Amino acid sequence: MTKEQSQELKEQGYTIIRNQIDEKWLNLLSNEMDKAFQEHRNIQLYNKNDINSGGVALHVLLSSPVFVEFLQTLIENGFIQSLQDNFFHSKCILNSLSALNNLPNQPNFSAIVHRDLRFYSGDFPIMLNCLIMVDDFTIDNGGTYLLTGSHLEERKPTDEEFFANAYQATGKRGDILIFNANVWHSSSPNTTQDNRRAIPFTISKSFMKQLLDYPRAIGYDKIDSFTYEMQQFLGYHSRIPASLDEWYQPEENRFYKKYQD
Repeated sequence: MTKEQSQELKEQGYTIIRNQIDEKWLNLLSNEMDKAFQEHRNIQLYNKNDINSGGVALHVLLSSPVFVEFLQTLIENGFIQSLQDNFFHSKCILNSLSALNNLPNQPNFSAIVHRDLRFYSGDFPIMLNCLIMVDDFTIDNGGTYLLTGSHLEERKPTDEEFFANAYQATGKRGDILIFNANVWHSSSPNTTQDNRRAIPFTISKSFMKQLLDYPRAIGYDKIDSFTYEMQQFLGYHSRIPASLDEWYQPEENRFYKKYQD
């Protein structure tokens, strides 16, 4: 993230990093997303979940190792470090990673004006939203709406105020939209006949509860298959002990670990 992008994030509440993901990874992610959409739809229907549209695969991280491998590249190429340096000013962990397809004429829950925090955190840097554009984002296919500067005040705008003043983020496949989790935003209707897919993921301070317990879901026994940096990013070093035995462990075995520089 450049100084200019960091300043945009601070003042506007959002910025776009262009041409961040290469074609090799976009193709791999695209293939795994399409398989995950069907898998997740089957689970939603089986459980009579209230998601009434396809193209929603929440916590897609659990559907394929490709998504974990992709996160490792974001660590290795310095992307995660740049967010830590320019926004969090500390280590951070993955809060959620999903896949969404803004299907033609099939709006989903993301079309509601919302924040991805249940409380207003003010200027405390608690969570960031990142949205990888797997397809081009255009005005017609539903580029994300964001209300500029709305991270600076707690008040929720009316829908009329929001849509009259919102910026619509557009970009090319491989761009990443980054915005403060306090920013009011929504998807917009896809009036084309084509898909508009994205991978939204949120990153938070390590003490914030993940939307899904990734270490437990992936498996505590899998911890040694990840680099130390990936263990920390997935939340393996931010677990909560559930017994006195787990609490009274030597430092190297503790659930909540000190950060290594």
